[in-house]
Amino acid sequence: VCSARVDIRSGDLYWLAFVHLSCPRTHVLCRDGTGCVAQEYLCDGEKDCADGSDEDGCAQLCNTPGQPAPCQSHEYPCGLGSCLNASLVCNGRQDCADGSDEGGNCSVPCQRSCTHLCYPSPQGPRCWCGPGYQLAEDGVSCVDIDECTEWGERACSQTCLNEPGSYSCGCLPGYLLEPDGHVCKLTGPEPKLLVAVQSEVLSYGLRSGHEEVVLATEKDRVVFSLDYDLVERKVFWMDLATESIRWQDLNSGKKGTLVKGVRSDCIAVDWLGRNLYWTDGAAGQVLATRLGATWQGIPEYTVVMDGDLDQPHSLVLQPLAGLMYWSEVGSHSRLMEAGMDGSHQHVLLAQGLGWPTALALDLPTQRIFWLDEKLGSVGSAHLDGSSVKVLKLRWVRSPFAAAVCEGQLYWSERKAWSVQQVHKASGKNRTVLLKRHGQPHGLQVLPGEPQTLLAVLAGTNGCAKSNGGCAQLCLPNP
Repeated sequence: VCSARVDIRSGDLYWLAFVHLSCPRTHVLCRDGTGCVAQEYLCDGEKDCADGSDEDGCAQLCNTPGQPAPCQSHEYPCGLGSCLNASLVCNGRQDCADGSDEGGNCSVPCQRSCTHLCYPSPQGPRCWCGPGYQLAEDGVSCVDIDECTEWGERACSQTCLNEPGSYSCGCLPGYLLEPDGHVCKLTGPEPKLLVAVQSEVLSYGLRSGHEEVVLATEKDRVVFSLDYDLVERKVFWMDLATESIRWQDLNSGKKGTLVKGVRSDCIAVDWLGRNLYWTDGAAGQVLATRLGATWQGIPEYTVVMDGDLDQPHSLVLQPLAGLMYWSEVGSHSRLMEAGMDGSHQHVLLAQGLGWPTALALDLPTQRIFWLDEKLGSVGSAHLDGSSVKVLKLRWVRSPFAAAVCEGQLYWSERKAWSVQQVHKASGKNRTVLLKRHGQPHGLQVLPGEPQTLLAVLAGTNGCAKSNGGCAQLCLPNP
């Protein structure tokens, strides 16, 4: 907890004292005590601390206090902590700043049975390995480095195949590998962002920045949570004023009401099973109805889960696997997973959460992302709850909805009246995409070629064909 003063007119924050500033275990305190930076930001070539201390001494970066990080197997450790290419050792010139790469036993010939190469050194002959390999514990053999495992998303944005001494990246159907050989981009027309701002829904081109109003309701209404049906190109949204879930066809402009008498913070469309789900935080329920339902004066929906939910809030679906994920923001915040029929309910994550108000799935990397309003952070984890990463970002203040597309994370920020983006893995390169006079709420990404995606994924949901043989509602399970 720090003492601070806020300038009301500009919104600027002035720190007065830092004596109590502490950082979470995933972050490091800057030398001047003015802030915390994520461990991933240390020595990444960009100054994130105000005093630049996160980039100081990078040649001597330590894995543990006082212990220099080891040089790679094809490098020689100089006395001051820097590393030198082994081919420059004992060449008659002092390449290390302290001259430690010359003299000593440089004249002793290489007679070791090294797997790859041997080089002379002031300490005597040493073995070294080519790129993509590291020296084994016996000091003679070379073993392959699994870049896919060790580097994660820094190696490939989607699929990674380890090879002897190297690796190669690949992309899922509907994506194309960029010339850099690492990043996958969606094929076809540019993907777009659907954003609800007050009584309108805007379309924002993620490559061109082109903006357009695609839906407008009555001026006194607020488009709250929204989602999109890839099959029929319909937008569904929660209308709090009328306590109803409404829809509009983006092709014909036709409008309708799906269900009335409901209140929800989040709705989600199962475009394969042809259902719509929503959370009711006050009742502690997750409910569902058919996408093709029409309001006849009688509610036609079912309670999927009831009783054991502690204020369910944000909800995302994975129709391909028949799974759903939601956040709970009651007395004990947690992230949950269950089958889309309510079965196999279990806790995905219950530690390190404040108030996770916005969820997003990144299916190419099989990760779930959340924005935490209370902690001011962005977190992510594998869909099995492992490999948790948390980045504390000062501009995450009041997130409502989130979405992931390619390498970017997008979210609507209610207090700042804006839609923002950051790089999903590093949290860097923050950009304000939209800023309007009014709070943004629901947000979704529209793929450029939804029909191509549908063709690739056809038949992967038990309810996708003939409504699963059900007369009324079909709820898929894992």
